[in-house]
Amino acid sequence: MTTTEIPGSAPAPAAPKPSSFQRIIGVLFSPNETFASIAKQPDWVVPLAIILVLSLVAGIIFAQRIDFAGGMRDAMEQRGGASPDQIDRGVRVGAAIAKIFSYCAPAVSLVILLIMAGILLLAFRVMGGEGDFRQAFSVTCYAWMVEVIKSCLVTIIILVRNVSMTELPTVLRSNLAFLVPMKDNPLLFALLSKIDIFTIWFLILLIIGFAFVSRFSKAKSAAVVISLWIVWSLLTLIGPAFQTLNKK
Repeated sequence: MTTTEIPGSAPAPAAPKPSSFQRIIGVLFSPNETFASIAKQPDWVVPLAIILVLSLVAGIIFAQRIDFAGGMRDAMEQRGGASPDQIDRGVRVGAAIAKIFSYCAPAVSLVILLIMAGILLLAFRVMGGEGDFRQAFSVTCYAWMVEVIKSCLVTIIILVRNVSMTELPTVLRSNLAFLVPMKDNPLLFALLSKIDIFTIWFLILLIIGFAFVSRFSKAKSAAVVISLWIVWSLLTLIGPAFQTLNKK
């Protein structure tokens, strides 16, 4: 049995594009449908604006509330080889730079998002995937909403009590690094801090989003995203590894 179109019948109207705020909620609770929509009709203005505004607020609070000097002094004293005067100068300079970066959090966030989207897009295109930078940047911004949630929670904790720079990775207890003193084993502490609930959630969203953008299966998308994350994690563990070796 065959079906024929009724002459003059109009095609079914396209589904209306969800608003950016609907997409933000959808990414967190129904990522498959939301990222499918984002891949077809990418946008990034609203999520990026939210990220930049909240980064500015968090950066100001971090700069005023976090004890950067204490953490840097502990780190320099552990490394050894520096006189008290050199440590004092290093702490003053380091703390000042840390505060400047805190106040410049929106610019730092923007650069991170642009670089991340570019690297991910390049990796998927090299592997034979599809997609353009607008789609990649849109997926990255929406997936970053998970990190925004984490940043908001950390900021609230910092407002409630004093936090040192060395406590930042464990202040939310979203990873197991709080079980290991950073002074005793910097490498294990850094490694455990990488395995974070919010990081895993963020990676899952990237995997789903780029699967739709690149037209890859989720398994193949996961292989690309997780491989890049492992490479990045290994690079960031170089410093803690040297600190651990110096202790032995």
